[in-house]
Amino acid sequence: MSTQSPAIQSAAPHDIAQDKIKFWEKISYALATMSVGPLLNLTNGYLMIFYTDIVGLSPIAIGTLFLIARIADGLSDPIMGYVLDRIPRMRMGKFRPLLIVGGIICSLNFLLMWFGPVWSTTGKLAVAYISYLLIGITYDVMDISKNSLLPAMTANPKERSSLGAINAFFGILGSTIIAVLAPTILAAGNSSLASFSTLILMVTGMVFLFSLLGGLGIKERVTPVADAETKYSLKDYLNIFTQKPVFMYLIFAFMFATGYYLYGAVNAYFFTYVMKDLAALGTVSLILLVGLLPGIFLGGFVSKRLGKKRSLVFASLMMAAAFMIRWIDPTSMTLIYIATIAAGLSFGLFMPVSVVLQADLIDYIEYKLNYRSESAVSSISSFISKTGNGVAGAIPGFALGLTGYIAGSQQQPASAITAITVLSVGVPVVFFVVGALLFGFGFNLDKNTMQEVEDTLSERRTAKLAQ
Repeated sequence: MSTQSPAIQSAAPHDIAQDKIKFWEKISYALATMSVGPLLNLTNGYLMIFYTDIVGLSPIAIGTLFLIARIADGLSDPIMGYVLDRIPRMRMGKFRPLLIVGGIICSLNFLLMWFGPVWSTTGKLAVAYISYLLIGITYDVMDISKNSLLPAMTANPKERSSLGAINAFFGILGSTIIAVLAPTILAAGNSSLASFSTLILMVTGMVFLFSLLGGLGIKERVTPVADAETKYSLKDYLNIFTQKPVFMYLIFAFMFATGYYLYGAVNAYFFTYVMKDLAALGTVSLILLVGLLPGIFLGGFVSKRLGKKRSLVFASLMMAAAFMIRWIDPTSMTLIYIATIAAGLSFGLFMPVSVVLQADLIDYIEYKLNYRSESAVSSISSFISKTGNGVAGAIPGFALGLTGYIAGSQQQPASAITAITVLSVGVPVVFFVVGALLFGFGFNLDKNTMQEVEDTLSERRTAKLAQ
């Protein structure tokens, strides 16, 4: 005869997916989120000026490279996501091993992208194309795995909100470290190859160390309800992106990413040739934190009051307003500081809400289609980000080439100065406003629907555990 009480015998199975995340695991997740920021920041902010002023390639050639390579690379993201979603779950989980392996491979490729064209005696542009394409593919393994961790770590809404804030803060912190150090180091070394080399090696070490330590300290608790988690077909995979909430979010993400990356891509040129003080860019990057930190910590509060959709619309319109402030006087450091703080606040609101919204979309897909899709959603989000990045990188290259930019010259023609200023201050506004309008009128996933999704999935997991 059993000695257990009836209450114990009938107790529902414990849903580990709802467990609280421990402090040290959150630290590990913070390191994982910091692993890609330094790489992305240095590449987006300084690779073009490195290729034009150090390697000696033409701006139009580099603009074409960025556009073609990023779109081609981005097209591989859905394929990579499809492949990663079909990889069997290992003892460590599915995404932790991929993060670690991806970090190692990506670090090696990162070195090749910078030093390959410098070391080549001939065919520098060809080497740049090959290495730039390779970094995108190897970056996918690390970035898609990193972006897939949050929905795999917990299904608890409060814990997801906490992880979303950690993702936003430490992701930006990793980028900010390089954003502050890069112009300082380059200005001190007169933007020489030696000063660039210091930065490149520093970033490589950060990427390798953070991805390794982050991957080792995280747990994956959320497992699919369906038994055949990796067996969905290519048709099922493509069906994910026909879901209206997914489709509309991706359009918004493209517009926001293009506006933001465009600003970053032209900053080094703006402070070098318009402001004639590259070191000031380090101060501006540091000032970004003045707005960024409150924005991140207010993200959860604003999201509760406005909802995720309206929070993202608000953040995008506020970002546009921040750039419009600078039109009063584009070279005024006071206005640059004010606009930077406002942009930081906007981006701080955007980051945690967008990360949690992606996790909601993954749950919504499982609710509607009955299979998990962490890698699929992360990969298509990566594709959208890279496409925006490619467009943002191509625009300055073409604009500089067509307006008479002279690589390395301290005296640029007035047409090039005008182009740099308009790209830095005006064009991003268009992307932020259009993106906000499309998302505001087209996204249809509300709070009540998500509550139904969460309740249904929790019931399915409990029923599976009881079997």
